[in-house]
Amino acid sequence: MSTRAGWRAAAVVAVLVLGPAATPALGETELLGPLRIRDMTPFNLLRLDMLPAHAVSAGPGSWAIEADLSYSNTFVMSDNVQTYLEARGERRPLTQTNADAILGLGQDAYYVDGEFGLLDLTFHYGITRHSSAYLTLSAYDFTGGFLDGTIEGFHKSFGLDPNGRDLVARNRFQGVLSIEGIRTSFLARPIDGGLGDPVFGLRHAWPLRGSRWGLVLDGAAKIAWRGERLFLSTGTDDFGLQASLQGKFTRQAVYLSASAVRTDGRVFGVELKQRVIPTLTAAYEVGVTGHTNLIAQLYASRSTVQDTTIDQLKADKYQASLGLRSLRGHLVYGFAVTENVEHFANTPDIGVSLTLAWIALRP
Repeated sequence: MSTRAGWRAAAVVAVLVLGPAATPALGETELLGPLRIRDMTPFNLLRLDMLPAHAVSAGPGSWAIEADLSYSNTFVMSDNVQTYLEARGERRPLTQTNADAILGLGQDAYYVDGEFGLLDLTFHYGITRHSSAYLTLSAYDFTGGFLDGTIEGFHKSFGLDPNGRDLVARNRFQGVLSIEGIRTSFLARPIDGGLGDPVFGLRHAWPLRGSRWGLVLDGAAKIAWRGERLFLSTGTDDFGLQASLQGKFTRQAVYLSASAVRTDGRVFGVELKQRVIPTLTAAYEVGVTGHTNLIAQLYASRSTVQDTTIDQLKADKYQASLGLRSLRGHLVYGFAVTENVEHFANTPDIGVSLTLAWIALRP
């Protein structure tokens, strides 16, 4: 599918999913906003990612602490790597000999297999009734994981292509990359994890008078406070802007967001080069009980890696999420599952997210 066709397809799906929101439902429920989860794509993981704006109304002096834990299983490779592994013929971990052979193919190639964990801890503070500031601190974890067998079993049960998973050992953290002359490989996780770059942001909301809709603008900066760090920082500062349109009805809501992030630096040794990355999200929230809401969300974004001969790697990314979120007093908690829906060779196979937040509102 072409780039333009892919983005048009995402827009059509969004309309089909979000269309029912225009009909108000009976009863009342507290609408909290879209799922605030990061894109866990390996080459996207370290850049600034503008999370969709929450929809909580709060007065000056209000504050909240939000913890978002995301965990994803990623198994991606270029076609030439899969051809090499098929010729190798035996299911086993990559060795240094295999890595050298892939790096010696004489063309761009990539292979990333592992599970990625991310904890985003965000502090929100209300400055005025419509303006707030936030600070996000991130912690990463890298592991071979435990989901490979479950995913392979799912693929087998539904007759899906294993996409090369049956050619390598399970539950390993390995990678081989040769992109535009930059070559790197790791046959085990280079680090267990660590702290990422902090993000500072400002948000302002404008209720649209006479309607159920409102506009929210966000600005944020990711500061590479300790320079480039393997698997933890791109080494450069990122800056982003986001505009969100939020429509709230009696028990349901529609959230549309568009953002642009200027990013740079390196990820896994691969040069990203300075570029602006656009992202679109669309979400539908509906109250299913007095305390619990269901959220369906779509995500589309451009790949951070464009300077490569591998179309799979520079293809746009499309992901869908489905989650539940509950509000009990000051406590918000929720769970979501994310699945890639197209261009499976550059996004995680599956991701899960847990959210826990404490909100102290003032009028």
